[in-house]
Amino acid sequence: MQHIDHDYIFSTAVSDSNDENEFVVEFFPGNGSGASPIRVTNSFDELIDFLEEM
Repeated sequence: MQHIDHDYIFSTAVSDSNDENEFVVEFFPGNGSGASPIRVTNSFDELIDFLEEM
């Protein structure tokens, strides 16, 4: 397991989409200091890319 330097809080949203791979995950700073997400992923591929970057 790899250690990362940041803590994240994330939220998800469910929409009425026919594509099972389409979803939204918003990542916020772990310290709760930001009202805006640091990163928003809209698909499984974007989510995997973000996790690989960490």
